[in-house]
Amino acid sequence: MDNKNIIVFGGSGLIGNSVLNLLDKKKSKIYAFSRRSLDNKFENVKDVIFNFDTLEANIELNNWDHIYICLGRRLKVWELLYIKKKDRDNHFKIEHDYIIKILEKAKKLGAKDISIISAIGANKKSSNFYLKTKGLLEESIKLLAYDNVSILRPGHILANKKSISKDFLVWTIDIFSKISNFFLIGPMRKYRAIEIDKLSNFMVEKNNKGLNIYYYDDFIAGKLGGKE
Repeated sequence: MDNKNIIVFGGSGLIGNSVLNLLDKKKSKIYAFSRRSLDNKFENVKDVIFNFDTLEANIELNNWDHIYICLGRRLKVWELLYIKKKDRDNHFKIEHDYIIKILEKAKKLGAKDISIISAIGANKKSSNFYLKTKGLLEESIKLLAYDNVSILRPGHILANKKSISKDFLVWTIDIFSKISNFFLIGPMRKYRAIEIDKLSNFMVEKNNKGLNIYYYDDFIAGKLGGKE
């Protein structure tokens, strides 16, 4: 990863922030592209203001190498199950269109590697709009024909101690998910909740070639398998 230009989208979110914390220790040039300046400051991360509609940034960076996509719409808990029809166009724009536009631009600027957070159950034919959007995004990414694509499909993502939610409902779901993990065995293991630190560490450290889709067992073991 040395001497590469690493671009992170969605650095203000919990996953993106965790990824930036890990990348900050690398020798590469790290750029965090977001609508506004990050609250957290990093020693080796360049804060870049980016317009997702025009794809314009406040700096000119012509060589992109590895793209980390942690971008997503801030969801209410119940929207994981049902997104209101009036909100679906905006959801699709953020969760699909913005990301594909970014990756189209990145490829023109030389990027060869993508790492992206998707979701367990992602399927373009799903009746769940959230999962359907994730599935359509994955299909669109495949059509871009990048050299190396890592798609992470986690179940529920558990916050670390520094980011435990003050929302009682989210806290309750975290506790329930931890308990549920004991009962999700065999082929159901891939639905287990995963700690955000383990997920982000896997996202940063793995470097497989080609198209790879990863699940729970990959995250906890640090496996470098995942071909699909």
